[in-house]
Amino acid sequence: MKKLTACFLLACGLIGCSGDTKAPEEARHYDFSMENGTLEMKDGVRLAVTYYRPSAKAPGETFPVIMEMLPYRKDDFFALGDYEYGAYFAKRGYVVARVDVRGTGASEGSIPVSEYSEAEISDAEELIAQLSQKSWSNGKVGMYGLSWSAFNSLMTAHRKPPALKAIIAAHGSTDLFYNDVHYIDGALHIDSYAHQIDTDNAMPQSPDYRIDENYFNNRFDKEPWLFTWLRQQQDGEFWRKESVKFKEPLEVPAYLIGGLLDGYRDFVMEVSHTAKAPVIAEIGPWNHAWPEYGVPGPNYEWRQKALRWWDYWLKGVENGILNEPRWTTFMRTGHAPATDRTTVPGFWRCHRQWPLDGSSTLRLYPHAVQKLGDTPSPQESTDSLRYRAGAGMAAGGWWGEQTGDMAADDAHSLVYDSAPLTEAIDIMGMPQVRLRVAADAPFYQWTVRLEDVAPDGKVSLVSGAAINPSQRFSRLAPAALVPGEPTTLATSIHFTTWRFQPGHRIRLAVANAQFPMIWPSPTPGTTHLLLGENTWLELPKVPVANATDTACTLPPPEPSDVAPFGRELEKHNPAFNSVRDEKTGDSTFTTASDITWVIRENKYQSRESYRWSVNDATPANAQYHGERTNVFNIAGNEIDLATTARIASDTGYFHVTFTKTLRQNGSLVREKTWTDHIPRRYQ
Repeated sequence: MKKLTACFLLACGLIGCSGDTKAPEEARHYDFSMENGTLEMKDGVRLAVTYYRPSAKAPGETFPVIMEMLPYRKDDFFALGDYEYGAYFAKRGYVVARVDVRGTGASEGSIPVSEYSEAEISDAEELIAQLSQKSWSNGKVGMYGLSWSAFNSLMTAHRKPPALKAIIAAHGSTDLFYNDVHYIDGALHIDSYAHQIDTDNAMPQSPDYRIDENYFNNRFDKEPWLFTWLRQQQDGEFWRKESVKFKEPLEVPAYLIGGLLDGYRDFVMEVSHTAKAPVIAEIGPWNHAWPEYGVPGPNYEWRQKALRWWDYWLKGVENGILNEPRWTTFMRTGHAPATDRTTVPGFWRCHRQWPLDGSSTLRLYPHAVQKLGDTPSPQESTDSLRYRAGAGMAAGGWWGEQTGDMAADDAHSLVYDSAPLTEAIDIMGMPQVRLRVAADAPFYQWTVRLEDVAPDGKVSLVSGAAINPSQRFSRLAPAALVPGEPTTLATSIHFTTWRFQPGHRIRLAVANAQFPMIWPSPTPGTTHLLLGENTWLELPKVPVANATDTACTLPPPEPSDVAPFGRELEKHNPAFNSVRDEKTGDSTFTTASDITWVIRENKYQSRESYRWSVNDATPANAQYHGERTNVFNIAGNEIDLATTARIASDTGYFHVTFTKTLRQNGSLVREKTWTDHIPRRYQ
């Protein structure tokens, strides 16, 4: 076991050493060490673990363990970020065990068949058991994490391993088909993540980065997961095997964190509504990030509550955390469209139960001449919409972006506006939509957006959702539309909060394209919305409140410890660009980023670029092209892994090509290409 003492590395600065003069709070902190080791699974595969371990202040002192399990390579890609949280909790008396999923990072074994595999979740159970039995452990374990490690924390908790006493999950999911990045709302979504993870999974095992037959067999030569996901275009056992939505309610206590600009935010409500164990929940205004630095703010220090949560469940400290309001939600009070806000106007609302006391619903009906009214149209009528495959770029890559003016998308949508409001309306929850529709082809896709129209005409996106109509009767038994025959579609719009201010109008926008978020359906033509009692929008109203609750004041973010063994050298965050030519019908969406960092004198660089394109006249022929390159310089040994992915669809197939190219010190070592022609199934 390799051991790196943080106290030595920091020159007794950030975490303190004996003899230091410290502030009272810091004086209570523990010194800690970083230790790299392995834990052997039942099949003999050894999983790599980095321990952030407090130094006992008294003989025989033991500590609870907090485990996070990811495939995101703890020794290189995530090393600097992991340190912030490992150091924070270790200094406060917890062992943090950061584990690489088997077949990734420093762990042995072959890359699993996909995310959240049986092997991965079974490994998590075994890891918890072993960690609880360590000599320095008090026998109690928690799991935590953001995104992937939130997903597997929920999945592992469902299995109820005896030593697992509580979890913290930020930006998780209970439903892998409807609420992940592969099929958003049941509709195909080609995300840059799919390319990224297939590239990073093909990197050699750290810390030695050996290029040998074991590496080729277990990593480089493995078929990319992209093919697996594209072959699973409909809901079923593949997606439901580990999705906790379809299992017994959660019986392990859970602290849940969501973001109003995160695509996974609905999981907070889903778990809270069904869990049999205590749950506390917080939903802030940010994107896919922890609350202390998520954008936009306001931000707060969630780790203070996390410590109280862990203290209660893992140390048995009676601190009253369950006697406080269980829900904390940021109420956005409305703002103009913008893509670069650092904070949004609003305030925190703390409440003891969901839904809030005094909640109600407001049902609005689309009328002819683009109006929203509180009663159905007295006469049924039909609005028609020509399908433009490249429309929708203003909403961004998923239902989780800061967005500019939605007017460009609304120009290719059916829009229905309320009269200017005479008083404020606050909403909090998941709006409901029902559409009575007909179409001239067996398959289209619908998208609905809830928007705020200001007196000056600027349009802000509040939330949205996509609808795959083949799943209108059953997600497990998709059925084509019957051309010309009316049918009813229903969906929940993703969780949101918003205040529609006096003078503003509530807008429902209905379209058939949300490019590039949703892969375009293949047939040009026209769809129809039948207006009447079966087409409506329902808003979850809550009593209008003001920021007067001092009990709902959240602590400001604390500085995080900086990893002493590395630093970021250069970073260019993703730059998004969308171009639409109304004359030709061409639409293109691109993004690119790069980052360079150093860890223990080894230099790492990753750069990527992705492009989605479609033409309105030939929507079947949409395309994706992506490139990602990782260049690692390890003790003078340069490893260069480049990947290229192409997806081109037609009316019947997705034509997929993925190439991995490995170079060492400038010389080609291996190149491998996978191709497949995957039939389209209602996507």
